[in-house]
Amino acid sequence: MSNDNTPQLTMEYLLGKIDQIASDTAYLHEAIAALKDMKSEPAFADNHQGDNAGMAKAQALGEVVTCRETTNQQLIALYRQMYEDIKGPAPDDRIDQVRRILGTFAEADQEKLGIMMNVAMKMLGLPTND
Repeated sequence: MSNDNTPQLTMEYLLGKIDQIASDTAYLHEAIAALKDMKSEPAFADNHQGDNAGMAKAQALGEVVTCRETTNQQLIALYRQMYEDIKGPAPDDRIDQVRRILGTFAEADQEKLGIMMNVAMKMLGLPTND
């Protein structure tokens, strides 16, 4: 049962999602702005530790950006696999598949071989001799 809000899985949909990921850089701009806006804390005279809080904030922002980019890479890999699944094998690959299928039936008589060839072609979405 399909949901009315479920998008159709098409090449255009998948390419649009990949484009959306590529153009969604707002989080990067926000992270850079947050880094620019950070105020440095002066080092303590006694221990010279420097701005540990600022360093921790910068590292946290860096981790957020890294996690987001990792998520984007995983989404793109998923969409790429979905794209490949929709696209299917190249026509030459399908013809080679038919040849391999027919090779397994090489001992069949010519009439049966012709029928099997048409069945294999139909299964692979290729034109038949019907």
